[in-house]
Amino acid sequence: MAGINSEVRPVKSNSTGIVDRFTEWSLNWVPDSMVFVVTLTMVVYLMGLALTEHGPLELLDDYAKGFWILLTFAMQLTVMMVTGFVVADSKIVKRGIIALVDWPKTAQSTLILFCLLVGVISWLDWAIGIMVAIVMGKEVAVRKRGLGIHYPLLCAASYSMMMIMANGPSQAAPLLAATPGNFLEKTMGGLLPLTQTALSPFLLTLMLFQLLTLPLLFVWLLPKKDKALELDEATFQEFTYVQPQDSRVALRPAERWERSKLLLTVLGAAILLWCAKFLITNGVVKLDLNIINFCLFGLGMLLHGSPRSFLASVKQGVGTTFGVIIQFPLYAGIFGMISNSGLAGVITHWFISISTPGTYSWIILVYTAIMDFFVPSGGSKFVIEAPYIIPAGQQLGIPVAHIVNAYSTGGQLANNIQTFWALPFLAAYKIKFQDILPYTFVVFVYTALIGSLAFLIFPQGL
Repeated sequence: MAGINSEVRPVKSNSTGIVDRFTEWSLNWVPDSMVFVVTLTMVVYLMGLALTEHGPLELLDDYAKGFWILLTFAMQLTVMMVTGFVVADSKIVKRGIIALVDWPKTAQSTLILFCLLVGVISWLDWAIGIMVAIVMGKEVAVRKRGLGIHYPLLCAASYSMMMIMANGPSQAAPLLAATPGNFLEKTMGGLLPLTQTALSPFLLTLMLFQLLTLPLLFVWLLPKKDKALELDEATFQEFTYVQPQDSRVALRPAERWERSKLLLTVLGAAILLWCAKFLITNGVVKLDLNIINFCLFGLGMLLHGSPRSFLASVKQGVGTTFGVIIQFPLYAGIFGMISNSGLAGVITHWFISISTPGTYSWIILVYTAIMDFFVPSGGSKFVIEAPYIIPAGQQLGIPVAHIVNAYSTGGQLANNIQTFWALPFLAAYKIKFQDILPYTFVVFVYTALIGSLAFLIFPQGL
């Protein structure tokens, strides 16, 4: 296993019993997310045949009507992921990360600072959070080698802090709910500003509690120095390799323009100026996907400066977006069947039958966590589920914003035990999912308990 040892697993996990069995079951039976979306399509189609009046061809019509409805949303998320990568991949950000990594002197203080920084940035923007978590985690592994920081735990902390704290203002569901003209606006009864969802007192309190306690949990899980497994020599050399620079002295005029920092710096500064004007005039209440993406565009241009550097980073970032690009039309087709066939009404009544005003938001939390394990895409899945979980909650008197909060919180829980969003981390760290799962499983149990208590104590928010 690269990153630790390419031939032998040098440290056997201390966890036994349920965690080991879960790891084995997950590796054996949990396939790629593409399998899930196709399977879910078949399931919804059969449910439509059994529970609605639409026949086989009518359901195909419903599927076709919905298939392209998510093109705008998919492009918005794709741009967010790419621009987030570009910002985190800039030299200025990397230099700042290195300076922060060098500051703490012990394994415990390094881990705490790492968790806090990843958590805060991921809350602000999950796309940037992914890259900061990876870039900073690799720097910690390299620059603090010999300090006794357990490498699998460091990778687990990187992934879990990013996933849990990603339940912030850049989360797809609350951003979609705040974006004018979105296709769920009628279902929700209007737009939901971020101050009612990601920036609500309830969710801010929950996120702050998790931000302050999760680093302590990882410190508690940290093995003693003599048992810590650190980066192996081969991966250390790979992480510290520096690409040779172009040694040519004379550049063609076109190449000089590609390296010039004038054009992108001016355009990036202009975009950020407009964004600052927008925030001063409208405040965070009016933030939506388009405004955040516009800010990231300008920030990425300003940080990279030259078109050459900017485009090189974009090319790398695009590789992380394939799931959104190809799977969102499939989810949109499912949305079409649920919404147009009347199946949404059937499922709505079922939810109402098992819920009370005191338990509904918690049931949505648990339901979403289960579903997100099999369909790990909060934005696309929200499109499928919103047509029935929101009307059901409205009939029980639950604020729509609190339903969105329960949905987004539940989705982040399941990601700790699902491989889909871990893939870029695993590839970057040269590690396998079963090596971090014992630690992310502990985070899953802890945050599921905290989240359940929060939504049961405050079933309609603060």
